[in-house]
Amino acid sequence: MAYSDRHMPSLDVDFFSAEVLTDPYPLYDGLRRLGPVVHLLAHDVFAVGRYDEARDILRSPETFTSQHGIGLNPVVNKDSGRPITLTSEGDVHRLLKSIVMAPMMPKAMDALASQLETVANEVVISLAQARHFEGVSELAVHLPVTVVSHLVGLPEEGRQNMLKWSAAAFNMIGPLNERARNSIDSLLEMSMYAASLSRDLLAPGSWGSLIFDAVDDGRLPADIATGLFIDYIAPSLDTTIHAVSHMINLFGSHPEQWDLIRRNDTLLDNAVEEVLRFEAPVRGFSRVATCDTVVGDAAISEGDRIWVLNGSANRDESRYVHAHEFDITRSAAGHLSFGYGPHLCAGVHLARLEMRVLLRAMRTHFSTIEVTNQSISENNILRGWASLDVDVSPC
Repeated sequence: MAYSDRHMPSLDVDFFSAEVLTDPYPLYDGLRRLGPVVHLLAHDVFAVGRYDEARDILRSPETFTSQHGIGLNPVVNKDSGRPITLTSEGDVHRLLKSIVMAPMMPKAMDALASQLETVANEVVISLAQARHFEGVSELAVHLPVTVVSHLVGLPEEGRQNMLKWSAAAFNMIGPLNERARNSIDSLLEMSMYAASLSRDLLAPGSWGSLIFDAVDDGRLPADIATGLFIDYIAPSLDTTIHAVSHMINLFGSHPEQWDLIRRNDTLLDNAVEEVLRFEAPVRGFSRVATCDTVVGDAAISEGDRIWVLNGSANRDESRYVHAHEFDITRSAAGHLSFGYGPHLCAGVHLARLEMRVLLRAMRTHFSTIEVTNQSISENNILRGWASLDVDVSPC
């Protein structure tokens, strides 16, 4: 069925312009008002911004698959047949995800918590004494770079490049705009590096070494083992860094919410989830329809590519009352910032733990927090801050 025959609403707006990346929410609001599915003419993709339809797509891999890639351009999608967690389904996906997630399950996170708490308190105490700092490079980056990158077990060269490679990988998931084209060399560098890894290059007992353990015990074919390192190299740092940058910015710009979390530590878990709901670190990935189907009242044809906008779905008023208000007393349960269904983010427990220990340290050692200046990180798929000028007063 041709697009013109579907009577589907359309938008001719560049969703990846600097203006939209800075503040996408007015555009998301308009998208949801137009209908359950909107054809984005500038990118030739169907976008879903409402909560119910987005969740239904994410939990229905038999109808909306990741196997044909999750990006918005043919270059990044052409190698989607490689068996990695983001672009696999069914038994293969479950196997690969179980290997990647093994060191990040709740029991393992319990054992890691005290180490993260020690590191978080050390850096936050130092920043409280300084009273002024740059929130991204001096705080948001700290736990992922000083702890998590070492847990992965990469050599120093690999750890030094993880942030660059991760940003490039997410830029390439978007359309082939200037950001994506400028990321190609870094993406190729990351892929070649992952393919070059061997057990003797990794720290003994590290998360990365578990991939080779899976090869040794026959669970994982050797020829696809190194591809799994991309799951540790690309998404394990930037997503959490951006989530923490949002946490700093939101509490810095909502002093009444900061006073609330300081007075009531039982709201800590709630606060983490509300930060994630209010500002999704990942804008969304695409899926491909495996058959003719319907989303809401919109006809979808086999082969159509659907971009699921997690950040828009999280602001859907039909799901969250006063969705544009940052309110740590609300239940933000069910938000889509980590995805939903079989492709729920493999690092979900780790990300929540990192945010929780940092927020606990901040509320203990920062009496007040104010963001005086900020600049957005312009990435096709990630949403976060490039810099935050922060003033605090110590407790």
